[in-house]
Parts: sequence; C-alpha cells; structure tokens
Amino acid sequence: MPPKVFILIMIYIIIMVHSRTQPDKNEKNADQVIRRVKALMMNWGFAEGCSAIYAVLIASHEPLSAEEIGKRADYAYSSAINYLNTLMRIGLVERVRSIKKNVYTANVNIVELIRTEHGKVMAYLKQLDEALEGEKDLEPLSEKVEYAIAYLRRIESAVDKGGG
Repeated sequence: MPPKVFILIMIYIIIMVHSRTQPDKNEKNADQVIRRVKALMMNWGFAEGCSAIYAVLIASHEPLSAEEIGKRADYAYSSAINYLNTLMRIGLVERVRSIKKNVYTANVNIVELIRTEHGKVMAYLKQLDEALEGEKDLEPLSEKVEYAIAYLRRIESAVDKGGG
C-alpha cells in the first residue's frame, strides 16, 4: 500500500487541476471530486469500498456518521463500518464521539503526514542500504538507494533552513 502522503498529494492535485475530460454537466462538483478521489485511491491499490468511503469523507464539509457515509457511498452500514475501521488503522480517517454517535472525518493534515512518511521512507531506505552493502551484483540498486537517501537529506536540510 502506498504511503499516505503520496495519496493525499495526488488527491489534492486531482481536486485542484481541471480534468482534461469533460465532466457530465449534471454532475455536481462534490460528485466529481468523489469520483476522481475514488479512482485515484483504487489506482493506488485500495479496495473499491475503502476508496468510495474515503472519497465521500474528503468531499464532505462536516463530519459524517457511518450511516450517512454508507448512504452517500451506496454501501450497507456494516460494510461502511468495516471500511472506516480499515481507513482508521492506516491513519486516513479519524473518529470522534459526537452527540450519542460517532462521526468520521478524512485526515488531510498533509504537512504532518509528509513528515511522518518522510521519516518512515528514510528508515526503510537506510535498512535497504545496509542490506545491500557489499553486494556486488546489486550495485545499481545500491546506487539508486543512496541517491534517494541523499535526496531526502537535501529535503530535510531545506526544511531546516526554511524554518519548517
């Protein structure tokens, strides 16, 4: 499954950049966003149900109950709950207790997700770099990993200099 940050960045791009295809004139903007986000999530390997549920939450201006989400995504309540639980486990959805019921929101704190994913990717790359050490047959891969680590370090340095 792809890192959350890349998903959120791609969602932002899809929402902000006008599609080259002409949308149905009867389709509301929210429906266009839902359709595009769902397609993006499925492209990244998420199941159709999780993609639909997340897309509904991204397009909502307010937290929604599982019943509301299920209706908007055209899923049964029990299916909506299962998909919401999956999305919460990976950090894309948050649950909050409201008056007598739980409501859900999409996690779109992009900066925090970028920081988290940056650290995870750097740790994975360092582990891979250590595993590749001394492996002559894998030198081309080792060079690419070292290049990626250097790239991420440049990003860290730029953020530190910029006060971010």
